[in-house]
Amino acid sequence: MKRVLSAAAAAVTIVAAVTWATSLAERSKREIVGLTPDQVRWFTPPYYNDGRQRAQLFGDSGEGGTWIDRVKIPGGARVLAHTHPQDELVTVIEGTWYLGEGAKFDSAKLKGYPAGSFIIIPAGVPHFVAAKEGTVVVQPSGIGKFQTDYLEK
Repeated sequence: MKRVLSAAAAAVTIVAAVTWATSLAERSKREIVGLTPDQVRWFTPPYYNDGRQRAQLFGDSGEGGTWIDRVKIPGGARVLAHTHPQDELVTVIEGTWYLGEGAKFDSAKLKGYPAGSFIIIPAGVPHFVAAKEGTVVVQPSGIGKFQTDYLEK
């Protein structure tokens, strides 16, 4: 029963976030739209099970087209090696984001990118990430449906 309720809550959260992002995109065609940090709506997608949260700022990364999201990564978290079928453009908003290139997570290969950094990860390039000291907020963006293909389990 708890699993059903959790799944239902996750589905409702995602639908609400998508609806909000869609209405935001539609409104931006007719007027200036601005968000303050406290207006950013964070949610936990069902595919995040490590404390990360996501916010859709523009478009819908799950549907395709042009999109801009934010991802909040708790301190100490790491994301194992993976690829994306599209280029990923990432701006570091808060904290230091650690990124490494390769098909297997290797902390020796991590390079730190402090807030204000901008990174381009080409489609198909295997990479892994970590948040060593405190929470990190990054702003990935792209064109096309966002997809992650993990190389490690």
